[in-house]
Amino acid sequence: MRKAYDTILSDYVDADAAGKSGGFEPYRYECACCWEEVHLCAADSRNQATHFRHRSGNNNVECENYLGYRNAIIRDAVSRRNVRDKIEFYFSNATKMFSIGVKFSADEILSYEQSGAFFQVGTASTSKPIISIPINGSRFIPDVSELIPINEFSWEYNVSSTNDSKQRKYEVFRKDGRGNLYPSFFKIQADGDDNVFQAKLVRTETLYTNTPYLFVFTHPYYTLSFQSDVKVGRTFRFSTMNRDFSGAIVTFTSKTAKVEQQLKTWKYQLEANETLTLLWPPSPQINDTLSINEKSVYIFSSFEMQPHGNINVSSKDIIRLDGGVSKILVNVRTKLYRKNVELSIAKHEGLISEYDTIFLTKESSKKFIAPDNATYLFNRSGVSPMSRGATVLLTATSEVRHFSFGYLDRIITSANNGVSWDSERILQDVLMYYKREEQFNRGDYESLALSLIAFQYIKSCENTGRINSAAKRFIEEGRI
Repeated sequence: MRKAYDTILSDYVDADAAGKSGGFEPYRYECACCWEEVHLCAADSRNQATHFRHRSGNNNVECENYLGYRNAIIRDAVSRRNVRDKIEFYFSNATKMFSIGVKFSADEILSYEQSGAFFQVGTASTSKPIISIPINGSRFIPDVSELIPINEFSWEYNVSSTNDSKQRKYEVFRKDGRGNLYPSFFKIQADGDDNVFQAKLVRTETLYTNTPYLFVFTHPYYTLSFQSDVKVGRTFRFSTMNRDFSGAIVTFTSKTAKVEQQLKTWKYQLEANETLTLLWPPSPQINDTLSINEKSVYIFSSFEMQPHGNINVSSKDIIRLDGGVSKILVNVRTKLYRKNVELSIAKHEGLISEYDTIFLTKESSKKFIAPDNATYLFNRSGVSPMSRGATVLLTATSEVRHFSFGYLDRIITSANNGVSWDSERILQDVLMYYKREEQFNRGDYESLALSLIAFQYIKSCENTGRINSAAKRFIEEGRI
């Protein structure tokens, strides 16, 4: 079949467009006739057209010849959405725990609650569930992923609801039929760093350059044979689920033969990354969705927008501008997905204010500790980002600025800013605390317009033949 329903884009897509967008994730596509899972075939073939095929082999004539209206298909698909389509696996570096993330819409929560359904996770298709949670409004928030810790190790996890007799199998940790162990890769989320981050399981066998990953082994692992070819961050060991793990933060900066060879032994492949950025309007992020109050957005992408291929809008809703920028007319929920990048944009519902007021607070302190990674130090050397927990001693010539969602909300200055720092006091402090000197040369100051304080100090240096190095620099810069 040439078309299928894409559960990520929430759209009816063509096989050729799906193949060009690299859509090989498990459980991503469904037959628009019988709603069983289908997968892409012959994406790289010269002899066959790219097409979708049932995994069960149920390529019957009824499904092959099925044609339907796009809007009707999407409405039908939404009504058939079930728990199996909303599953992701995560690792938290803060807690050193693995979790399963699941989310439901408001209608789904109400339906499941009325029927008394439970969300269940088992380690085998016939085993007793290790997780069983009632699906109701007190446990789940609509359209927000609920993270549920996993306390038992398994090579597979089977997910279902008590309303659904079918289970869907997920492999978080990897080994082959002969027992050879392979690492699992987790993509570090955009707001993470080497110390505090959350990472989402990569469910395909494709990795991308310039993308930070955490790779996890289910046993102690001591060496990285490709360290010289990648940017390697922190490595660490941890214990959870009564098992010892090891992990490392890596970024593949480029494709090399050595990297590709190592990844191939682990059943992965490496491709060049894509870039996707919302330029306008400024938009708050709620869970994994950007919320806007405009009819259109401006987006930069390193790839061409393919209607109903990597974005769930039609060609008339895309205006291509220069430099990789496109103007996109936003539907109720617009989704973009290609390779390593994804973006979900939703319109506000109902009446809302044009903006929320962010109040700017001004504080003074001798020492400041950064509360998060949205903190920056401003001083004579420029601007420097501060990591969470970093400490800085503030001076009269420095300040800290904190931002929320890209907006300035705090300014922290030195507690002594009220004290006047004239040239004489600056020179006194320099001579008191900085003891390095160098040979004095009167010709260095012939062309400078010297202040009275600087002139008097220069006269004293002529007598000794030495000058304080810091004082010299301050005089040259006109600060004394």
